[in-house]
Amino acid sequence: MNAIDLPDVIPVFPLTGTILLPRGHLPLNIFEPRYKEMVEYAADNDGIIGMVQPLGSSISAAPENNDQFGTAKRGRDLYAVGCAGILTELQQNPPGQYFIILTGVRRFEIKSEKPQQNSFRKVIADYSPFGSDGDDQLNDPQSMKNRLFDALKVYLDFLNMKIDLNSFANISDEELVNAISMILPFEASEKQLILESETLTNRAELAMQIMDFNIREKNAGTESNIH
Repeated sequence: MNAIDLPDVIPVFPLTGTILLPRGHLPLNIFEPRYKEMVEYAADNDGIIGMVQPLGSSISAAPENNDQFGTAKRGRDLYAVGCAGILTELQQNPPGQYFIILTGVRRFEIKSEKPQQNSFRKVIADYSPFGSDGDDQLNDPQSMKNRLFDALKVYLDFLNMKIDLNSFANISDEELVNAISMILPFEASEKQLILESETLTNRAELAMQIMDFNIREKNAGTESNIH
């Protein structure tokens, strides 16, 4: 699917700390009634759902006002940029929940939000600023990949995370950078900066900068912030 095929009006799923990027794959468990309705709407139409982050929200483990617990406030302002994904897997679990996988197609800017007629939100999406999405490549790819893998190994050791880097060996530049950007536990604002980066090379450079900064900040024990 290309931008010509993408609908102008799409349902959106606001979720703090979660981004979708072109050619990335995002698994989601859907349990809130409004988002179950959203999934059913998408499945009955063109299969498109836009992932966006609520503006100014931060990742929290507290059960209050938290997207992960379904307790977040409704109607929050949204960041201007999200990414449209297409349903590539849809399963209904026995308790009436859905398990879905969204595959990123193209980023979009929100032109405006439609008056709410369903329990979920819809926006008018403009895909034109992101013409290279879905077919972007790294500048000097081998050098950039080597630097990215070196930074990733250090960062995963720092976090005590285990990821099989061999699983990234045979995927495209875009899938590699976007998968890393989506998987790593960056702050919501850091993920949004990556999402809004103009090119794949910009995205890779920024991801490495964030990894380096987070290590240095932790080691220094400071409260500084790059934003």
